[in-house]
Amino acid sequence: MITVEEYLDATGRALSGMAGIVGGLGDDLANTRPPVQGASSPYALLTHCLGVVGYWAGGLVAGRTVERDRDAEFTATGPVAGLLERVELAREQLAADARAADWSKPLAREPDPGFLGPAGIATQGAALLHVYEELAQHHGQLEILRDLLRPKEAVRRGTGAKWGDVAPGTIGAWVADMDLGVAPAIRHALLDAVDREDFGYPHWPDGDPVPAAFEAWMAARHGWTPSGGHTRVFTDVLQILQVVIEQTTRPGDGVAIHVPAYPPFLAAIVRSGRRIVPIGRSSMDGVRLMVLVNPQNPSGRVFRRDELEALLDLAERHDLPVLADEMHADLVYAPHRHIPFAALSERAARRTITATSATKAFNLAGLRCAVAHVGPAALRAQLDNMPPDFFGTPSTLGRLATVAAWRDGAGWLEDLRGTLTANRATVGAWAAGLPLRYREPEGTYLAWLGGLRAPAPAARLERTARVRLSEGAEFSAGTDVDTGDCVRLNFATGPAVLADILERLTPQLR
Repeated sequence: MITVEEYLDATGRALSGMAGIVGGLGDDLANTRPPVQGASSPYALLTHCLGVVGYWAGGLVAGRTVERDRDAEFTATGPVAGLLERVELAREQLAADARAADWSKPLAREPDPGFLGPAGIATQGAALLHVYEELAQHHGQLEILRDLLRPKEAVRRGTGAKWGDVAPGTIGAWVADMDLGVAPAIRHALLDAVDREDFGYPHWPDGDPVPAAFEAWMAARHGWTPSGGHTRVFTDVLQILQVVIEQTTRPGDGVAIHVPAYPPFLAAIVRSGRRIVPIGRSSMDGVRLMVLVNPQNPSGRVFRRDELEALLDLAERHDLPVLADEMHADLVYAPHRHIPFAALSERAARRTITATSATKAFNLAGLRCAVAHVGPAALRAQLDNMPPDFFGTPSTLGRLATVAAWRDGAGWLEDLRGTLTANRATVGAWAAGLPLRYREPEGTYLAWLGGLRAPAPAARLERTARVRLSEGAEFSAGTDVDTGDCVRLNFATGPAVLADILERLTPQLR
């Protein structure tokens, strides 16, 4: 027999879930009927649920006089904020009514013939259980309505930097997050953990699942079988870079990297007291570490095998460990193919630290989980000799999302790649009609645009076109390479948003 508190926990979860859905949709979508015959709007369906609670618990169990227009509930409209206030009042009243009820006693009043409900409800307990059944059923319906109504290219406003750090009316196309959602497998894994309230200290009786998921993914997707026992789990790839810099170089040493480069990588090198050495532009004297970003950010270049072998020869001549950042490896466009640097040969594997994560391909940057496959035996020993908590650990949710992505996200990823391929073609056709320097990216969802004559072009375009792009000069900071006439555009958004971005930029770039 369910206790009153268990009952209130169940009904409270249903009410909170429905309120969260309606609140998340906002006034416009919550008051919209989906394109399904007979379906109500989310606002109306939640209004109906409040009618159920008020009539069955307040009227038939507690005995209050309840005025109700059931037909009007299914057509109700209004501001979401007021409805959510009514949900909280209904939750409090339901708790009071359930605690005061005698579940075995008859109903406090005779049901209205128009609202008989299921047959056989004669006790207060049966009426309260009917309330729960209605709430649970309509909670499920609201989840479906939300998915039908929510735009497939929803613009996220909230704590995320891409949209949260721009002014209202400005489109975020700068930081490398996508507007294209996450794989259902990831969402289900996270919601399951939330439903179980599973936020305690993690326990992996069969070992941390992340390395095994990474190794299986690399073998299946890229034809490389990582060596067992060489994978370490970190919080993000930038942390891996910082750790590798500290363990393989000393202040004043050079770190070789292709420039332009991801600005936080450049900043990490400088903050560590090391020198940025642009590959192919500077002497390799004093270099103690090579950083290879492949696919390259921001250019989108995917290195061919002969190019990778030339870099391997360079690393061998100078006896350099190679940190291969391969975060965008799953976002490569045909006919190009990603080749893991460690897969070139056994000698390449022995000097390569492969750093990657599911965050770019699966849109999980905020969940903070990455892996490093550490080829150099000396570095593995150094890391293993460090205090076990020195580097921190990713959260359970980050691990769960990463494992779900690599184990069950392949189908979703293929759909995503189709969207990005179409968006890349749109950007290419647009750029061809403008006086820009542009090379179509072979990987990533980033377009590197050059030839803009105004100083600080991204800042100017944000003022004039109301689109935020990444400033090109940031990708060569701390070096003598000049990328001040460039901007980086993130095209991982829905087609309509992308069209708006390009339409806004066109008159300014002409």
